[in-house]
Amino acid sequence: MTSTTITLLDGLPAGAIGKTVADTLRDDGSLNRMHALHAEVFAPCQGCWECWVASPGQCKANDAANGVMRDIMASDAMLWTTEVRYGCWAPVPKAALDRSIGLISPFFTRIDGETHHRKRYASYPRWAVLGVVDASTTDDERERFATLVARNTLNMHGTLPWVGFVEAGADKTTIRARVREALAALAAKAEEGKAPKLTPRPQRPGGRGVPPKPDGRSRHVVLWVGSAKPKGTSTSESLGGYLVDALVARGWTSEAVHVAHTVRIGRDQSPKLVEAVRRADLVVAATPLYVDALPALVLQGLRNLELAAKAEPGPMPAILPIVQCGFPEAGHNALAVDILADAAGRIGMPWVGHLAMGGGGIIDGMPLKERGGVVHHQAAALDAVAARLDEGGTVDEAMGQEFATPAIPGAAYRAIGQVGWVALALKHGSLLKLWDRPMEERTPT
Repeated sequence: MTSTTITLLDGLPAGAIGKTVADTLRDDGSLNRMHALHAEVFAPCQGCWECWVASPGQCKANDAANGVMRDIMASDAMLWTTEVRYGCWAPVPKAALDRSIGLISPFFTRIDGETHHRKRYASYPRWAVLGVVDASTTDDERERFATLVARNTLNMHGTLPWVGFVEAGADKTTIRARVREALAALAAKAEEGKAPKLTPRPQRPGGRGVPPKPDGRSRHVVLWVGSAKPKGTSTSESLGGYLVDALVARGWTSEAVHVAHTVRIGRDQSPKLVEAVRRADLVVAATPLYVDALPALVLQGLRNLELAAKAEPGPMPAILPIVQCGFPEAGHNALAVDILADAAGRIGMPWVGHLAMGGGGIIDGMPLKERGGVVHHQAAALDAVAARLDEGGTVDEAMGQEFATPAIPGAAYRAIGQVGWVALALKHGSLLKLWDRPMEERTPT
């Protein structure tokens, strides 16, 4: 019997695997707390930062998230279970993970040359993650998921995690063996090492551009906004909207759909999203980066598009992702780009290229034209992409590099950010609470 206390975060639908995992932990005597995440309610993270500057360390939403975070911090370790799709977390456990950012500080630090957030607590629990895969899961997806979890633990100031996999139809003996591997890893001395460092992804060759309609009709572009912020307030909408406006100026028609209004976590149908995508010749998927990957709502939307494409096969529109993050380095977006490319292939959406940038906080949801010269690289890249798409071409490496060019140097971005967090805390009357630790802390073993 181990002395390690574990919080089980079961992100699987009710079934044999989750039950076997829980039973194994009980038999071992290590199960401290348990959350069946599909049975709990998690509002999708809005990226509002209130858990950093208004009620530091806690989310404002009255749902399961704060209780989950409290139980995480009260244990030596946590064991997650999740289905693995596109080399990423499934939507339900990702919704819980997205809500974990209050466990760290908004203030920036540097780790191995990259920008991350500082600790809020003195120490954090160790991680183990059991991913459930099926026959369609590739080796690349397994490797991507393991890399993603390592990046998650880096940002959450943990040691390198244990990551294992079981097939969806695995028997109890196999599942128990994998859980015991996790327990042995969690009970052992923390493994030293570094999480993989990411660099911006080069452009994949576009499958094809979006050719003009043979009968002269206008091509139709759908802006799919992956941020859950209110309409007109997100950086993702600002960037995607600029590109769509440039296409409309060239004779395209357009519409916008927002994940917050068309997708629900844990529901495998998104009829309004599917209908809009089927009307499109091109989908511009503009999304923020949440906890090293795509937001849970975007993952759910991709899953629902794949299910719809399988239910009613037929031609699908091309896709152009625009991904941005709040760290100054564009490389943080690399896994999100890979996840989107994998999903596009499974849905059957031709890839026309991608755009990714760091330092999205410099835009702060404002229309790009109002930000002026500070974002001239991004505006120039989007103008060039619009012209290329209108000609039936695809995004090239030069356009991607132009878009990723930092608006301001990383050191200046971090300095402005540090001051900005203080200013926001002053506005909310919470300056003296910025370093609060509202969750129960375990005694490190």
